[in-house]
Amino acid sequence: MAQILAPTSQWQMKVTKSSATASPMTAKMWGSLVLKQNKKGPTRSSTKFRVLATKSEGYTINRLEGLLNLDLTPFTDKIIAEYIWIGGSGIDVRSKSRTISKPVEDPSELPKWNYDGSSTGQAPGEDSEVILYPQAIFKDPFRGGNNILVICDAYTPQGEPIPTNKRARAAEIFKNKKVIDEVPWYGIEQEYTLLQTDVKWPLGWPVGGYPGPQGPYYCGAGADKSFGRDISDAHYKACLYAGINISGTNGEVMPGQWEYQVGPSVGIEAGDHIWASRYILERITEQAGVVLTLDPKPIEGDWNGAGCHTNYSTKSMREDGGFEVIKKAILNLSLRHGEHISAYGEGNERRLTGKHETASINTFSWGVANRGCSIRVGRETEKQGKGYLEDRRPASNMDPYIVTSLLAETTLLWEPTLEAEALAAQKLSLNAMASGGSKSAASILLVVNLILYFIVIVIASWAANHGIQRSRETASVLSIPARIFPIYFPFGNLATGFFVIFSLIAGVVGFGTSLTGLHNVFQWDSPSLHTAAASSLATWSLTLLAMGLACKEIGLGWTDANMRTLEVITIIVSATQMFSTCVIHAGVEDAIAQERGRNERV
Repeated sequence: MAQILAPTSQWQMKVTKSSATASPMTAKMWGSLVLKQNKKGPTRSSTKFRVLATKSEGYTINRLEGLLNLDLTPFTDKIIAEYIWIGGSGIDVRSKSRTISKPVEDPSELPKWNYDGSSTGQAPGEDSEVILYPQAIFKDPFRGGNNILVICDAYTPQGEPIPTNKRARAAEIFKNKKVIDEVPWYGIEQEYTLLQTDVKWPLGWPVGGYPGPQGPYYCGAGADKSFGRDISDAHYKACLYAGINISGTNGEVMPGQWEYQVGPSVGIEAGDHIWASRYILERITEQAGVVLTLDPKPIEGDWNGAGCHTNYSTKSMREDGGFEVIKKAILNLSLRHGEHISAYGEGNERRLTGKHETASINTFSWGVANRGCSIRVGRETEKQGKGYLEDRRPASNMDPYIVTSLLAETTLLWEPTLEAEALAAQKLSLNAMASGGSKSAASILLVVNLILYFIVIVIASWAANHGIQRSRETASVLSIPARIFPIYFPFGNLATGFFVIFSLIAGVVGFGTSLTGLHNVFQWDSPSLHTAAASSLATWSLTLLAMGLACKEIGLGWTDANMRTLEVITIIVSATQMFSTCVIHAGVEDAIAQERGRNERV
């Protein structure tokens, strides 16, 4: 990363190795070019001169650096404008340069331009001209001076926006008076992954292998935890220089993955700033020799994906009583979940799995401070009764023009029917119960079970060990096969041996399934809840068997205080296990119903 801003290798002069008169230059000779002439005879040709690029300790001076850093301001009023547009894939950025006669302050001062749309997958070869309309200007951090970057959108020669021009539709929505009056704010969290050039494997990962599991990398520091910090810092400063409203950056959960935040931005400005920041990031990674990917799930398996969480608020949400406005907006968003998902980025189904801090792509959910929901509301927003919501569904490769305008349209312009609104309210209520009340109840019961099963293990283990130690004397008077493995314990009664063994088995199984059940309940999606439901049912069956033997032992007569404690706890845990099994099964049914309803709407 030390050479992040160094231009590519084809710009660098290498030391002449074939000449006998050539030698490496010392540090004192930096900044000069040395010409050495063969002094043994007259000069016959220019080939006798050796041009050496200055080099010291493995670094090569760039012969073009001086030209690249030329300040044109004292010599000409002309500037260079880099026209930037979105390519045919809808995610790639293209650009080309032109000279402008003088510095400009507004896009309206710039001329329209054109490009070959057949080379970008945006026009047929027989009618390939596509027109660029300048829309936003940023300072050029690469050329400096008065030079600029120009965000453009693309139109046919007849003035119609081409299919990949999503800005035109977004501009229409943001020009609506209802939207203008609500002053929509956006804060966009752009995540991205850096890849090694040749192998397309994350930066810092061993080629063909994996680093240690996630945990130490998020916001981490150190050569074994942070990979690509120079790129992140260079991008941060370049965006500030350009005038992009970047508000922060941090290392992400997966090693080699980073995030930066843009905002708060108002209206169409949010999309312009994200696209300009993406272009700058592409240019920086180009110079660093690193590949940038916005794939929402660059590495399959137990690794976090890459999203583009979008924080959103309106004037009404930010004022007193705004929490009710937020809940009304969430209601609308639930009704158009399918439409939003289809527009929130390619490959998003690989990321929105209900794991790794995501919600299931098929289920709309919301919650306070819950990062496993579709929409998260901050704890402070709930406390103050006003604020913003966070849409956690957009993928890292989403088009910000689509996402921002769709949020404004759904929450400010779109009006659901009364029937649809009532149905959504009912579904959200059920979802809130599943994500809130049922989830909390299941978690509490599982924690209680965890404690009770641990006590069962301790007492049953003591009883088994005590019985084994004292059975040697008792077993001597027994006949085979009882002498080999006597179930009869020297304390308690004839049912005690069976009760101790099965309660120990139930305790071990129950302790394990309670631990895994807590993890599955925390995920709270259909696959995880199915797993938790099956294991809890199996555990309950074993616990019921142990409870039945406890009742048999009680019926034959209590003879030991420790056994009485084990009997009581076994009976109690059989009841708590039954309740937790019922709650988890109810969660499964609710999750299935929600997914079925969502699939029908989609």
